[in-house]
Amino acid sequence: MKKGRKLGQIGLNILKELYEIGQEMARDDFKLPSVYRLPSDYHLPSRLRSLENGKYIDKSLKKNQSFFHLTPKGRLQILKYLHLEKFKLKKWDKQWRLIIFDIPEDFKKWREYLRRELKELGFHPLQKSVYITPYPVTGELDRLLLERNLRKFFRYLTVSEIDDEKELKKVFKIK
Repeated sequence: MKKGRKLGQIGLNILKELYEIGQEMARDDFKLPSVYRLPSDYHLPSRLRSLENGKYIDKSLKKNQSFFHLTPKGRLQILKYLHLEKFKLKKWDKQWRLIIFDIPEDFKKWREYLRRELKELGFHPLQKSVYITPYPVTGELDRLLLERNLRKFFRYLTVSEIDDEKELKKVFKIK
């Protein structure tokens, strides 16, 4: 995948399929079908190569068979997708979730990384170190912060009122 290129919908669908197969395989009564089919318009070999180049999956060979494994980056992408999908259909509970952070200059690259990740998780920047969302933040954010040992630099607030709420409702398409 080219640097800066976003994961396309088909690539995300393939990641979801890999995730769902893994979930099914964890069940005691799972029997792997002899052939697992994806829609023909997925162009699977090139999509898998793109996912591998983007470091969403790893490929290994055992006894002349290819095996694909989700990387931490691939798992995070799926979690982000599942997180956003979970809230798209829910009615807003009239609560805003604010993330406030103050990450030291020594961790500058992680600060920039987290800003991108917060946007991908559906947060909107109010200021450089203040982000907001109308959706409850589940474990995805905590996992992200703990993974990078940055939890101590963050505060999470739930607020019922905020000035200029109309503008934020437009941003999040809330009525």
